[in-house]
Amino acid sequence: MHTCIIIAALWAGEEQAFLTPGEGGFLICADRGYEAAKRFGLRPDLIVGDFDSMPAGFLTEEDRGRTLFLPRLKDDTDTAVCVAEGRKRGYRDFRVGGGLGGRLDHTAANLQLAADCALRGESLWLCDAQNRATVLAPGSYVFPRIPGRYLSLLAFTEAAHGVRLTGTRWPLEGAVLTQRRPLGVSNEWTAEEARLSFEDGLLAVFFSTDA
Repeated sequence: MHTCIIIAALWAGEEQAFLTPGEGGFLICADRGYEAAKRFGLRPDLIVGDFDSMPAGFLTEEDRGRTLFLPRLKDDTDTAVCVAEGRKRGYRDFRVGGGLGGRLDHTAANLQLAADCALRGESLWLCDAQNRATVLAPGSYVFPRIPGRYLSLLAFTEAAHGVRLTGTRWPLEGAVLTQRRPLGVSNEWTAEEARLSFEDGLLAVFFSTDA
């Protein structure tokens, strides 16, 4: 599946391999994410922003030809617009660098974007130096072990039923995860792959490491 990469303003080059578009991929920079991408030798296919975190004068004339200028007073975040622009171009697999950390409200908003993608049958992963995160719709998933990372599952709806998790230190079998108890935090891989399935609701999934 071709991937749409979105670089947000906070990206500092973490997980660069995970966030480098492969063949057929598409790279969008959100506002100051363009400055970060340039620093790591990445050339965006599209630049999107209201330029509240980076002066528009930073753009070259060539840049301006592939820039979508947004009003500062708008309903959607820059990242949400980037996802919509990728979707217009046929992409269904999104990865956002710098989508976590910084302002907590923006982190929560990005997780909501991931939930919207899941309900559309798409995939959106957020990552920074310490975390990868997404929200999943019901189904079956395989997670290869990432050394040094914990695997956490949190209900993103009132409840998620029929949760089955294998290949971990604390497996689950037909469990119910709810928003009222963070039961699924800080699990660990015991096999090369962890396998997850669940029947309803939405689950937020985190691969995290200590600082």
